[in-house]
Amino acid sequence: MPEYVHGGDVYSYAEAYGGAPLDLSANINPFGIPEAVKQAMHDAVEDCTRYPDPFCRAARRAIGAAEGVDPDWLYCGNGAADVLDRLAAVLRTKTALLTAPTFAEYERTLAGTALRVHLLREDEGFAVTERILLDITPEIDAVYLCNPNNPTGRTIEPQLLHRVVEKCEQNDIWLIVDECFNDFLTDSARHTLKTRLADYPKLVILRAYTKMYAVPGVRFGWCMTSNTDLIEGLYRAGQPWNVSVIAQACAAAAAGEAEYAAQTAARIAQERTYLTEELTRRGLTVYPGEANFLLFRSADSGLQEKLAERGVLIRNCANYRGLGAGYYRTAVKTREDTTRLLATLDSIQEGY
Repeated sequence: MPEYVHGGDVYSYAEAYGGAPLDLSANINPFGIPEAVKQAMHDAVEDCTRYPDPFCRAARRAIGAAEGVDPDWLYCGNGAADVLDRLAAVLRTKTALLTAPTFAEYERTLAGTALRVHLLREDEGFAVTERILLDITPEIDAVYLCNPNNPTGRTIEPQLLHRVVEKCEQNDIWLIVDECFNDFLTDSARHTLKTRLADYPKLVILRAYTKMYAVPGVRFGWCMTSNTDLIEGLYRAGQPWNVSVIAQACAAAAAGEAEYAAQTAARIAQERTYLTEELTRRGLTVYPGEANFLLFRSADSGLQEKLAERGVLIRNCANYRGLGAGYYRTAVKTREDTTRLLATLDSIQEGY
């Protein structure tokens, strides 16, 4: 079987250890699915006797209203990864610029594309700095940015992000910005590029409801762009029924749950502060994340395995470009989950 490079692999855990772990390897909202979203999915079961709407009209209308974006500027997919695949198929870029470390799916979808990698520096807290502007040159066809970045959790300073847009526009470069963790920010409006969509038709913003609304098993993501020719190309790039009836109902309902998202972001911010302090107190190097996960470094390169043996999953980040052995990512969840993680770390450090 091929290697699985993401978090959330509770199925392999069950085969290896039996039972269900505390899964901190996937960055899912610990407060669960909103009741209105659950009910919408339940009600949609009766509609599964029909093919899904290939244009996701109800979902696009609801998302457009929630985001303040023309529904015709939205393309919906079977998760954000599906949209990334289609973007790669349509854009057919020859040379792309990626940061490192960042989400592995960008590189996977760009197989056959020449990659230029902008390394984020540990001594800068893995932040994107003005150095990136030097790497945005006319030879680049597309720039991929993750904001907040996965696995670092860092946002790009808004003024710098707008300079990136302008540099891409000057050089006629596609700019794909992954904002899938944007709604976990307590100041999310400050960090989105939605307001620049009308200005720059080569700007594409990627979003998903997977993490905030705790529905990774449903698979729903979308992109926003004012480039309707690109939207047309995305529809043609794969099969027409890529978003199920239940996923479309889930999305339409989730679009109305802005207050749930805001409350979650505030609670996660509190838990992130506490977890950062406690991990640091245990001698781990914690990087200043702003989303619902934290990147940290340990002198113990076998920490993931030791935690798994004790029923706790975290993400080993050794396979990220720009990282290596000893780097890990943990989701920020409830105080109860954090207490269990910390107690398990203590038992490992004490040799139990």
